[in-house]
Amino acid sequence: MGLSLRLACLAAAAAPAAALLGVGAQDTASQIVELLRPSVSFTLDDPPASHAEPSWERSARQAAALRQLECAPTLLDDVEQMVGKAEGGDALAMAGLGTIYLFGQDCLRKRNLTWGVHWLRRAAQLGQPDAQATMGFLHASDVLRDLYNFTALEANRSHARVLYERAAAAGSAYAHMALGARHGAAPSSCGPAAAHYEQAAIRGVAALDELRRHSVEMSNPTDAEHLTTLSHQTSERERMDGGTVEYMDYCARIGDVTGKVSMAHLYHMGSHGVPRDREAARFWFRSAAKQGDGMGHANLGFMQLRQGQHAAAVKSLRRATKLRDISAWAGVGYAYLYGAGVQQSDELAAKAIWLAARQGHLDSIFNLGVLNLLGRGVSQNPRMGVRYLSAAAEYGQPQAQLYYGRLARAGLGVRKDCPTALFFLKHAADNAPLVRELMGVALRAYDQQRPQRALLYYLLAAHAGVEVAQQNAGFLYAYAPLPLRREWEEVYTQRALQYLKLAAHQGSKEALVLLGAVYERKRDFTTSHHLFEAAAAEGSRDAYWHVGMDYLHGRGVGRSVPKAIEMFKLAGAQSKFAQLRGVEALAFGVARFVYESRVALLFGAALLSILARGGNPVEMLQGVLGGGQRPLDGAPAEYEDEDDFDDFDEKE
Repeated sequence: MGLSLRLACLAAAAAPAAALLGVGAQDTASQIVELLRPSVSFTLDDPPASHAEPSWERSARQAAALRQLECAPTLLDDVEQMVGKAEGGDALAMAGLGTIYLFGQDCLRKRNLTWGVHWLRRAAQLGQPDAQATMGFLHASDVLRDLYNFTALEANRSHARVLYERAAAAGSAYAHMALGARHGAAPSSCGPAAAHYEQAAIRGVAALDELRRHSVEMSNPTDAEHLTTLSHQTSERERMDGGTVEYMDYCARIGDVTGKVSMAHLYHMGSHGVPRDREAARFWFRSAAKQGDGMGHANLGFMQLRQGQHAAAVKSLRRATKLRDISAWAGVGYAYLYGAGVQQSDELAAKAIWLAARQGHLDSIFNLGVLNLLGRGVSQNPRMGVRYLSAAAEYGQPQAQLYYGRLARAGLGVRKDCPTALFFLKHAADNAPLVRELMGVALRAYDQQRPQRALLYYLLAAHAGVEVAQQNAGFLYAYAPLPLRREWEEVYTQRALQYLKLAAHQGSKEALVLLGAVYERKRDFTTSHHLFEAAAAEGSRDAYWHVGMDYLHGRGVGRSVPKAIEMFKLAGAQSKFAQLRGVEALAFGVARFVYESRVALLFGAALLSILARGGNPVEMLQGVLGGGQRPLDGAPAEYEDEDDFDDFDEKE
């Protein structure tokens, strides 16, 4: 069910689920506002000017924090200056240089483990927090010995914790996540885990601001490719590579509206090899708008709002609302909120933002929560504010996750509940640019068949507590062709079990299946079957297939062909973690083809049945799927009327 259809259910369920207290009292409202200092996600102002910072220093700071550097022409000069500064005793230069040497960069492939450890160790001794956090990871993971047979650094897990604690005290987001993950592994340590993840989430959400300002609507990144789970049949993905960008540019040039809007976004962001060029973005949005595209009008309106062309922005946004673009209503709300091209009105701002929220616009749901907390455009209502924040947080809005997690941790507006606070604060931290970049580099390396680099970056994210990274690290330890001695096979197996158990502890069904597969390879069939059964009980279709194979071959359970066939049917005759060869591979390939053909035939028969009974098939399917629900039931009746906004769509 879509966001817009479930929003009413979430809002209605938020009070009992979160055990909302009597938060209508003014003192509680002021306490919530004081804690969160909430603000609307869209602003008209430019980011505050920072002090002049040398290029090398900016690059060193970013590299030391485990972020990727832009492939700028000055990058090599920056590295040369880092060398000079590091030799002169600058701790930040040492940390940045050591990280570049140790992990490499997409733009700087040259690496030197010896010099990397040398500079990081010196920076850590001088108290540089990012270097301390990275050295903590090296001691905790022993990754250099595992992947590169590098023995100049002895792993010391007790020292790793000391380094993490020192780095966290000095403000390292990575160290806070690593400590949060360590505490989170023990249910009795929920409080310390939540405290560390809160600090990581605060820093992570702040780091998102830069990315958000580069987007047209100041929205959070929505792509989730970096969270791809690895398997033996990892599916082909639509990758935004050079060829894809060239094709999008070609489509735009021949008049395709989708191509125009996509290229405009790339130019606005300055991403995927496309230079940041706001004029080019405006050109393509305007071109799409001239073809009557609602998204073109809406995004052009957002650009005009932020560039001070307020009257033109209002006109573009209103035209987009006529074309049913939901984000345009959010833009109309922002125009009223800031008095940009229209007379300032908090009431009309709240109404327009609600019209976007009721159609599933995630940032608008979050902003409604902010307006209710602040009492702007509506009566101050912390209870409703928390409900909207809860709904936005459930659907992954990082600012809402941070706000709601902090409220649950402090016991303001909702019952004090550490597991709930930990859940949302951890997800807010996991949405930060740091995690996205670590996971993105790892996935690109895997696609390029560079398993050592992929595993190195997945381990960085795994020690920060990222579930998918833990699962993928376990998969690579178990199955990747890592070029090391055969006698280390058992070491790799133990590492695979270690990280898969961490992911399973966080609730990953796929990790349970992979754990079972590793134990099966160790010929511990009793344990493997138990794990497959546990994953199947959680609804994993892959697990059904492995349970079926156990029944077929009598592994860890009595042999039963009927039960095996039953399990194979539930699995759709396939598992992405299966390793089949010869006759078995052929047999299951045929079975999967038959199964998928049968599903298609059954769907076609069902559709024909609907048509034969008469009526609108779309409406009938919506009724079956629950699509007939009204979003945001219980909203003010006056919000149903859009006439308040009809008088400005032709204003110049």
